[in-house]
Amino acid sequence: MGSARVGHVPKGHGYDHSYGIQQFVDVGIRAGLFILNDKEVYWFFIGKSPPGGMEKEADLQMIQREVMENLAKNLPLVYLDIVQHSDLSSLTWAPLMFRYPWDVLFGNLAQSNVTVAGDAMHPMTPDLGQGGCSALEDAVVLGRHLEGSISKHGKLVVRDAGFAIERYVKERRLRVATLITASYLSGWLQLGGSSRLMRFLRDVLFFRFLLARVVGSIARYDCGKLPSVSSLPSRESESSI
Repeated sequence: MGSARVGHVPKGHGYDHSYGIQQFVDVGIRAGLFILNDKEVYWFFIGKSPPGGMEKEADLQMIQREVMENLAKNLPLVYLDIVQHSDLSSLTWAPLMFRYPWDVLFGNLAQSNVTVAGDAMHPMTPDLGQGGCSALEDAVVLGRHLEGSISKHGKLVVRDAGFAIERYVKERRLRVATLITASYLSGWLQLGGSSRLMRFLRDVLFFRFLLARVVGSIARYDCGKLPSVSSLPSRESESSI
């Protein structure tokens, strides 16, 4: 899969805000746009597999041309017009990374006092917008567990750090495996085309009944709070230990 996005049309795009947020789906592709202001539009394109020759370092004009003339040629003119008049300096193209959820649940995510976080632990598709959010959760959870060692000893002790990392990994496994699975299924439903079955699964079952529940469940998750600076040992107390 790959994605392209841009946000600036220097001469103005000419579309009013009634266009709002629009999404277009077809077999194997998903695209959309969001009018930000008179000159800025966020647009994206996601496909199941990258076309031949479209590497991460591909020429920006070639990316724009490939989207307009091949990948998105059957999409509405408003989308193609915005792509055509976008500022190429803000255009990116990159493969989407994914880790199987069972690798997160049962795989090795830490060794001694070394671990991983963010995309290094749980790369996921962008269909629920949780990649960056889950990385911030990682930071809070890891900091919360490391804080126990700092509070106890006045500094970070290597041996205790290893135990803190084990607790961090244990706490994060199920949460991020669930996010990976939900994001993947969300993308699969939206890239499934427009057959009667897929329209029912996507438009009726997913959008009307499941999406709000999934997003609500994600939003209600509490990763805890980081300790305040005042609760940590001061430099004077640390130097006296």
